[in-house]
Amino acid sequence: MRRVFDDRVQLEWKRYAGEPRRVLNRVLRERFLRLHLRGSRGNALELGPGPGRFSPILRSAIRGRVIAVDLSREMLRAARRRARGTSASRATHWVQGAGEHLPLSTRSIDVAVAFGNIVSFAADDGPVLLKELGRVVKPNGLLIADFASPAAATQEFFYVAAHRRLLPRILRRPHYFFIDRVLTTGFQPYDPDRFAQWAFRFYTVGEAKKAIVRSGFRLLDVMSVAPIAATHNRIAAIARREGRMWEALLRIEEQVGRRPGVLEAGEGFVVAAARR
Repeated sequence: MRRVFDDRVQLEWKRYAGEPRRVLNRVLRERFLRLHLRGSRGNALELGPGPGRFSPILRSAIRGRVIAVDLSREMLRAARRRARGTSASRATHWVQGAGEHLPLSTRSIDVAVAFGNIVSFAADDGPVLLKELGRVVKPNGLLIADFASPAAATQEFFYVAAHRRLLPRILRRPHYFFIDRVLTTGFQPYDPDRFAQWAFRFYTVGEAKKAIVRSGFRLLDVMSVAPIAATHNRIAAIARREGRMWEALLRIEEQVGRRPGVLEAGEGFVVAAARR
């Protein structure tokens, strides 16, 4: 897994750039971060910063030090390059490590951010990773994380496959491409011949809530990311033509995204929780 991510620095940066719908997915995550980081103090952990896409928001909101922990050395180098020359860079400690074994003291972190589907990439060790976060976060400390849901993953998979003219191939053999396993068990095994580049665990909102509560947190907020336009590029493209339209779409997405019936319908979902 470490080697896979070492080779994906540019791809990871582009995951939230380019198509208007990808920009929408990024901006909604950024707004969720800013909302819940407002007024935060103390030490922060950014688990899986990747090339540093969301790092500036965390650094600008936190007055203490930031500890960036990533499995990939190349991702850390990219994030550090982007932070170079800023005062925030001097307050950031860069650590190569795994979320399942955090090199941090118990109850030493005030705010933990785990964006980029870090819990899902841990596959079967996702609950272990969440318990580690529960160990290092102080009582009343904050956790902000995102999760990939089976519905969101299948929507994205079909969207990309259609653009690459692979969708007929997949729909003729959905079992071969693990669609049934993703939708029923939430688990995607590793099999590069079937487009499965790594083992991955998808979460329903109910499963994510249980795992978070078991790790010692209480839920504050859950929001589906772009349930309206997650896979509808034209909607986001039209909205981006004018600032007022773009802001209206963002507000509508945030309102709809908090409705219980759509929490798994967008591009995954984001969660804010407090340590008990």
